[in-house]
Amino acid sequence: MWRYALRRLLFLPLIVVLVAVFTFVLLRVLPGQDPARVMAGQGATPDQIKEIHRQLGLDYPVFPVSLRGEPPFVQLNRHDQFSKWLGAALRGDFGVTYQSQAPVRQEFARRFPASFELILLALIIGSVFGISFGILSALYRNSVLDYVVRVFAVFGASVPEFFLLTLLIILPSYLFNYAPPIGGYHSLLREPMLNLRQFGPPALILGIGGSAALMRLVRTTMLEVLRADYIRTAQAKGLSRPTIVLTHAFRNAATPIVTALGTAFLAVFGGSVIAETIMSIQGVGAFFFISTLSRDLPVIQFLAVYTAVVVVLANLIIDLSYALIDRRVRYS
Repeated sequence: MWRYALRRLLFLPLIVVLVAVFTFVLLRVLPGQDPARVMAGQGATPDQIKEIHRQLGLDYPVFPVSLRGEPPFVQLNRHDQFSKWLGAALRGDFGVTYQSQAPVRQEFARRFPASFELILLALIIGSVFGISFGILSALYRNSVLDYVVRVFAVFGASVPEFFLLTLLIILPSYLFNYAPPIGGYHSLLREPMLNLRQFGPPALILGIGGSAALMRLVRTTMLEVLRADYIRTAQAKGLSRPTIVLTHAFRNAATPIVTALGTAFLAVFGGSVIAETIMSIQGVGAFFFISTLSRDLPVIQFLAVYTAVVVVLANLIIDLSYALIDRRVRYS
């Protein structure tokens, strides 16, 4: 298994480079507002914009090689934007943000704890709700509880998260004259109550949205397993119902559930951008959203690579967990 994991990790640098190149090209080819013009403001003169281009290094060619329409058709560039960025990135320097002129790595480290806590809380809530109610729905099939869980799962999968997050701010304020803390980041260690008030509601909504598909999958998988012959044999032996459900049934149904958990993590990971933006939480998601609007190229470039690394590692962990859950799975 470890050799398989090592082989998968060896592909990580190649994936990072491909994502970096792809993002680098798109940021400079797709139409959009000039970052220098955004920084200079509406009343900037062409000379001022040209000077900002020079300061940011945007006046250099994009890649080391340029194509020409006349012989020689290929021109080598002595200075280019991509080689400069890649060389600095390999040294751990991802540039500075255009807005605050602070190092991108420093801004990311400052905002990462908020995003990590939000995603972790949402994943825990989604896992607990999805797995527990999915199992109960399968055990009490066609009961009132089963119908309630199925309606709730359809509701959670259908209603957009941004709509629920907006209602989270509006309805308590209108009905109870209460609003959750908005803006900044309140540490869990220093201000635990403010932290839970700030992160609890958005994590609950993200978790419920992620648990909707998980509930339906757990219910379907458990129904199939509960009809298996070895479950009837366990019942005939007189084993208790919790032992049958948790030890025999759930363990054999865990492989597709782990896959669904990985999908739920990626959904929560992407949904954190919306949650942090609406709740004004100073996390990585809101950082990415604001940087995209202002065309902050170093930030977008870094966060695209960061997202690629997270997705690759998440999929690797999911694949490796199959072998830990099911001893019949072997990786060579």
